[in-house]
Amino acid sequence: MAEAKDEALSPTVTKVLDAYFEVLKGDSDIDDEAAGRLDDLLRQGKVPKLADIGAALFPAGDDEAG
Repeated sequence: MAEAKDEALSPTVTKVLDAYFEVLKGDSDIDDEAAGRLDDLLRQGKVPKLADIGAALFPAGDDEAG
């Protein structure tokens, strides 16, 4: 992940992400911490890998599947 630069997002993308995460955090079925991790991932300025999205939403230490 050495190539992860803090590239600026366009104002349009920022507005879309802001609106998306406002709704996401308002959803009682979505954990706020998972939403925050996904938000951080998507705001990096590059397209995340599917595995990274899965790890953000469902971290390895998550015991809900038990």
